[in-house]
Amino acid sequence: LVLDLEDGLPAGRKAEGRERAERAAVEAPVWLRISAAGTRDGDDDLALCRDLEGRLAGVVLAMCGGPDDVAHVADSLPAGTPIVAMVESAAALLAAPAIAAHPATRRLAFGTGDFRRDTGMAADRIALSWPRAQLVVASAAAGIAGPIDGPCGPIEQARDAALHAVAMGFTGTLALQDAAVAGAHTGFTPSPAEVEAARSLLSATPDGPVDGSYAPTLARARALVERAEALAAL
Repeated sequence: LVLDLEDGLPAGRKAEGRERAERAAVEAPVWLRISAAGTRDGDDDLALCRDLEGRLAGVVLAMCGGPDDVAHVADSLPAGTPIVAMVESAAALLAAPAIAAHPATRRLAFGTGDFRRDTGMAADRIALSWPRAQLVVASAAAGIAGPIDGPCGPIEQARDAALHAVAMGFTGTLALQDAAVAGAHTGFTPSPAEVEAARSLLSATPDGPVDGSYAPTLARARALVERAEALAAL
C-alpha cells in the first residue's frame, strides 16, 4: 500500500494529506509516493519522511528525471531507504539506465499516464511496448528486480493487464483501486500447470542444456517458479 502525496492530492489538500500519512505511520511503517525532487511539494514531502523516524518503509519518487533526482532524495533520507523511481517522461526514459544503476534505486516504475501525455502515445500495447521494454532492459542491466508497470486500468481488465506485464518482463503493477488487486494477483500468479511444467523442465536439465540457445527458456522457467513460490508465501 502506497500513500500518494503527489497526484492523489489536490494542491489545496497537500498539508492535510501529509498529516494523514503521519497518523497512518503510527500504526505501521508506510510507503509514500512523494512529489518530484527539487519542487516545493517534494521538499515538504521529504521533510515529512525525515520526521517519521523509522516509520517510513520506502518512497516512490514521482516524476524522476534522472539519477540526480534519486541522489537528492537518497541524501535527504536515512541511509538504505528503498526508492522506487517512477519514469514518467521521454527524458526520464532515455535516462532510465542511469536511474536504475544508481545505488539507491530499488526498482523502476512506469508512470504510463504522464508518459503518454508527454509523448503523445496512445494507451496501446504496441505503442507502449518499446518504453516498457526499455525499462525492463535498464533494470536487468543494473541488476535490480524487474520494473513495476503503470496502473492496471479498470477492475475488469486488471488480470489481462497483469498478464501482459509479466510477458513484458515486469514484476509488479500499480493498482489505483483495491478491487483491482485480486485480478492483478491472479495475472501475476502462475497456474499449477505452468509451475509443474517449469519444474519438470528445470529438473530435466539440472546442469544446463547442451545448446546454449535454450538458456532463455530455462531462465523464464526459473523465474516463473521463483515468482510462484514468492506469491505462495504471501
